[in-house]
Amino acid sequence: MVKKKSVVIAGGGIGGLATAVALARRAMDVTVVERSGRMGTQGSGLMLYPNGVRAVDALGAQLGARIRSLGHVTRPDEVRTVTDSAGTVLAQEPIGAMGEELGAPQIPILRSALQRALLDEALAAGAAVMPGTAVEDYAMAGDTVTVLLSAGKTLECGALVAADGIHSAVRRRMLADGPAQYRGYSSVRGRTKGSALGQRSYVVNGRGIQIFIAPVGADTLYWTAKITAPAGLWPAKGPARAQDDLAAALAGWHPPVLRLIRDADPHDIVVTDIHDRDPVPRWVDSRVALLGDAAHPMVPALGQGANMALEDAVVLADAMSAHEDVPAALLAYQRERLERTAAVVLKSRRQGSLDQGAGQAEEKQRNARVKAEGRKDTDAADVLGWRPLARRRERHTKPAVVDMPDRTREEPTTADTPHIVLISGSLRRGSTSDRVADWCAQRCADQGATTRVFNGADIDFPAYRPGLGAAWPDVQDFLDELRRADGVVLVSPTYHGTVSGLLKNAVDYINDLDGPTPYLEGRAIGCVAVGAGAQGAVSTLATLRTIGHAVRAWPTPVGVAVSAAPAPLPAGEPAPTPDGERLVQMVSQLMWMGRVRVAQRPALLGAAA
Repeated sequence: MVKKKSVVIAGGGIGGLATAVALARRAMDVTVVERSGRMGTQGSGLMLYPNGVRAVDALGAQLGARIRSLGHVTRPDEVRTVTDSAGTVLAQEPIGAMGEELGAPQIPILRSALQRALLDEALAAGAAVMPGTAVEDYAMAGDTVTVLLSAGKTLECGALVAADGIHSAVRRRMLADGPAQYRGYSSVRGRTKGSALGQRSYVVNGRGIQIFIAPVGADTLYWTAKITAPAGLWPAKGPARAQDDLAAALAGWHPPVLRLIRDADPHDIVVTDIHDRDPVPRWVDSRVALLGDAAHPMVPALGQGANMALEDAVVLADAMSAHEDVPAALLAYQRERLERTAAVVLKSRRQGSLDQGAGQAEEKQRNARVKAEGRKDTDAADVLGWRPLARRRERHTKPAVVDMPDRTREEPTTADTPHIVLISGSLRRGSTSDRVADWCAQRCADQGATTRVFNGADIDFPAYRPGLGAAWPDVQDFLDELRRADGVVLVSPTYHGTVSGLLKNAVDYINDLDGPTPYLEGRAIGCVAVGAGAQGAVSTLATLRTIGHAVRAWPTPVGVAVSAAPAPLPAGEPAPTPDGERLVQMVSQLMWMGRVRVAQRPALLGAAA
């Protein structure tokens, strides 16, 4: 009988409870140790962005549905209005349309509601919870971690996950890197019922103050005011005085915003200074790992703190399931999360500095930038596309009779079955690019090939630099598939007349492709551009073909520009649309060239040797 992995989680906040859900559902023995005597009762609100919503959905469909019922699911036509302090509109961010594009909505939600839902799920999955107890230190001997608790108690486990926040005792023991850094502004947070602003989202920019407002259902708005101030000034006021002083500081602002602050329940006010930490090169000490704010605390300018913790929980649980050895699992988690979270910490810090507009010149510059760019967060878009590690898809189908140009029919055998790799360059779930790649994969399979489809989530790699791929298992898997491939299909959405940066970045990793033949030399490559406008799609198609030549592949004579994915097609039936017919032509040419390469494979390997 295999012994269950035992895990102690320090901290019962969002990251800790999400980790408890993920690990307990994987049949691990989980204990959550939380300093507070009451869990899920504090805080105002937070924003679950599409990346965080995907992480919640990965924890369980039932949990995802419950979160949607507890929060405000952003409608497709919804916008976030950005104004100056007088109420003049600077921009209207299409947050609903962004959710549609990314395949998941934004969901503002009360922190207490999210934490309560996670707690219920963790308990239902079999996790134990110890409230009113703090983790103070740890010690390791062999394959056991001894967790030292308050009041002199101890727990023994196989792994300790520290989700105990920005002032983590476990981090202090592991890294001894001193206190977090104050970033020059404080936060006053609350919630208000029945505001004249309605159930809509706003960002209001003033001099040295920025207020974020979002609906959380039940005619309630949650709000966060970030105030440029010396460290300790606002927390020392206490909630009631901080509310009064904030209202006084907003004299002359747009009246509904001022009433929003004045009408909030003082018991819901939370006041904190804003800190973060510089990114560090490690979060793991053998069987102990940091998570969430304990690992990568960040300022709230991009609203990513809770979202990053949810991502951490999913990745950590996947790593613990994939590796029997606990230290290896924790290192795999660290390897996947370090670079992404470091980038988000620094982007949040930069955005926070831009947001505050502490002086007249800075305020003017910030408002002009928002007006010109049509949005508040200049760095947010490339953060939101994260997805959990996608289930790898490889089709092996029964070989079929093939129609090939200028060739007689032949019955393929296993020895001459081409392997085709198809790559889609869109991160949006269910995008036209993904559906075109799947459609072409099925046509290849109908003609006797094995196929592997990489969608946007599968190729969401770090920005390429030579040698980086060696540290990323997903990149190595991608390169292994290309090494096996007899043909490749590139499908790119049209972005400003050219290929997506996501696809181009993945193709750049071909530079690290080793093996008997360099790059994609000798392989056929099919090119498909997806775009509503003919001019942009044709330009993108030309770029794809140029890339094909650059990586030493042979683009098929037919390249295709499409505006929509063809309908599913039974094997052997002709495509009913011109786009479908051209895609079939491209696939047939790719397969013919792929079979030629299969026939020459022994000679290629011999020459390389």
